[in-house]
Amino acid sequence: MRLTKTVIMPILALLLWFCLATGSPDEAYGRVVKVVDGDTIDVQLQDSLFSEDLIRVRLADIDCPETRGPEACEAGKKASAYTKTWLQSTYVFLDLDDKTGKDSFGRWVAVVYLSENNQPSRNFNKMLVDAGHAVIEDFKNNEFDPGGW
Repeated sequence: MRLTKTVIMPILALLLWFCLATGSPDEAYGRVVKVVDGDTIDVQLQDSLFSEDLIRVRLADIDCPETRGPEACEAGKKASAYTKTWLQSTYVFLDLDDKTGKDSFGRWVAVVYLSENNQPSRNFNKMLVDAGHAVIEDFKNNEFDPGGW
């Protein structure tokens, strides 16, 4: 039996869609609707291949001081305030971890980029570190290398 373009093309399109829908996309775009703390945000996704519209994101390879619990401190509040100032209600691009996807708490691990003129611009993970509100913690179980920031 000879396969024609009318048979092959829909099959290829379906396979491509399935691969994209089942894997973690390299990038996503959305609006930050909540700053949980200095290194965790909630993002309402726009036009994505995700089955979820709202995702919780843990900023990759950095660690901010705590805002809750026994280790809560003023530096944690300052880190959260900094993140809120820059990200609350703004649009961001996410480079999601293709290696592990989510952390042990179910948060997507990502490098967050500010959106300027609808294009990814500054690396917010690096901005937090440069501003003194976070330290680099290079987790080897993800795809990112903060040494390259």
